[in-house]
Amino acid sequence: MRLPRDGIRENESPFFSWSMERTDFSAKCKIKKGDEIMDHVENLREWMKNEGYDGVVLSRRDNFTWVSGGAKNAVCTNTEVGIGHYVIDAEGIRLLADSSDAPRMGKEQNPLEGETILVPWYTSMDDYIGKMTEGKTYASDTGIGRDERNVQGRARKAPDAALSGRVLRYREIGQTCAKIVEGVCRDARPGQTEEEVASELKCRCLKEGVSPDCVLVGSDERILNYRHPVPTDKKIENSLMVVLGGEKYGLNISMTRIVYFGPVPEEIKERYEKTAYIFACMQCMMKEGMSYQEYFAKVQKLYEEAGYDGEWKLHHQGGPTGYACREFVVTPETGGEIHESEAFAWNPTIQGTKCEETTYLTAEGIETFTRTKDWPCREVETPYGEYEVADILEK
Repeated sequence: MRLPRDGIRENESPFFSWSMERTDFSAKCKIKKGDEIMDHVENLREWMKNEGYDGVVLSRRDNFTWVSGGAKNAVCTNTEVGIGHYVIDAEGIRLLADSSDAPRMGKEQNPLEGETILVPWYTSMDDYIGKMTEGKTYASDTGIGRDERNVQGRARKAPDAALSGRVLRYREIGQTCAKIVEGVCRDARPGQTEEEVASELKCRCLKEGVSPDCVLVGSDERILNYRHPVPTDKKIENSLMVVLGGEKYGLNISMTRIVYFGPVPEEIKERYEKTAYIFACMQCMMKEGMSYQEYFAKVQKLYEEAGYDGEWKLHHQGGPTGYACREFVVTPETGGEIHESEAFAWNPTIQGTKCEETTYLTAEGIETFTRTKDWPCREVETPYGEYEVADILEK
C-alpha cells in the first residue's frame, strides 16, 4: 500500500510503500536545523515511535540520499530503488548491500556510519531483510521484506520472442556505445580524475542520444578493491576501467573496457587470461533450451578450474538483457532456460579484471553487438568453440 500524504496508515500491514517526495517525508518528520544528517535520523525515529513502528527500511534512491544527507545508493541511475538499504531502528543503523557493493558502500557512501552488512549477491535481499525484521513491525518505502510475490520479476523471466525484430536497433546501439567507451578510453590520460572521464563519457552518450544509466570509472587500487567503482575525484595513475550501461530505444547495452598506461603487471595478465577464458566459454556454451541452473553450474566449474573457486560469489555474473540492464541476474537457483533470439550481458570478473559485452544468441552462434575493429582483441579457444574477447589496451 502507499502512505497517504498526511502520513496515516490505512491498514495494519507491517510493510507499506510510500510514494512521497523527499520534501513530503521531511515535512512529516519536521526537519530541524543543525546537524542535518542526525536530525534526519532522530526525527525519523520520533516519527517511527509515534506511528508504532520498531524500525524502517529505506531503499528508494531519493529517501536514501535524503536521510544520509547526500549519499548515493545507485549503480544504475534509471531505477527508483537503489542497491543499498538503510535499516534504522531505535538501537542502531545498518547498511545492507550485496557482494558487489557492500565494501564500497560501507566505506564511501555511509555517512550515517551504520554497521555494513554484506548480503551475498545470489541471496534474495527481500528474504534477508524479511528474516532480519521478523517478529517486529517495520515500515518500508518499497515493500521490501514483505511476504509478497514479485510479479514483475517473474514476468521478466519469460523469453522475449520478439527480440529478433529489434536486432538492427541493437546493432546500432551496440556500435554507438562501443565507439563512445573505446574513444573515451583512448583519450583518457594519467592525471585526469575518474569523475572527469565519467563526465566525458556521459557527454558523448547524450550527444548520440544514449542514456548513460550506469557509468562506472575506476582506477588503480580502486579496480582491485571494488567490483563496482563508482567514479570519484581520484586522479588516474596507471590503470583505468570504464563500464557503461547505456539505453536507447528502450534497449540496454552493457560493456567494460580496461586500459593500462604502461606495461600490464604479470599478475593482472594472468588473471585477465583466465577471466577471458571464462567469458569465452560463457558465450560459446550457451545453447537453445539449456537450463540456467545447468549453465551456472558450468560457470562455477570454470572458476574452480581457473584456480579461483568461489570468486563468482564476489560479483554477479550477468544474465539476459533487453528492456532492463539485466532482465534478471542469473544465480545457481534461477529457473527457466536459455533461448535463441535473446540478448545477454554476461560479466565474469576476477579481482582487478572483468570482461563484459552485450551479445545475441542465434542458431548460428553468438553475435557481439559491442565489438569494433578499433580495439585490441584476442581469439580464445574453448571446448565449445572460439570467441573473440576484448583485450586490455596498453598505452
